[in-house]
Amino acid sequence: MLNLFVGLDIYTGLLLLLALAFVLFYEAINGFHDTANAVATVIYTRAMQPQLAVVMAAFFNFFGVLLGGLSVAYAIVHMLPTDLLLNMG
Repeated sequence: MLNLFVGLDIYTGLLLLLALAFVLFYEAINGFHDTANAVATVIYTRAMQPQLAVVMAAFFNFFGVLLGGLSVAYAIVHMLPTDLLLNMG
């Protein structure tokens, strides 16, 4: 997979790294909001300790994205018509 990035010039590589940094920042902020929404009920009802609820939410949010994130992207790509993907240039 790394062979996709071999022929890139420095400007394109820097833009890709900048885009990746923005995505990681956005996901970190989004994770804060998701965790707050996910743990509010269990903390309010005292079903779990707040620290345990936050740690479990962080763990499962991270591994959910890690293990299931690409399947959503592939499903969206397969919904697009092939002609649209091939005639982009």
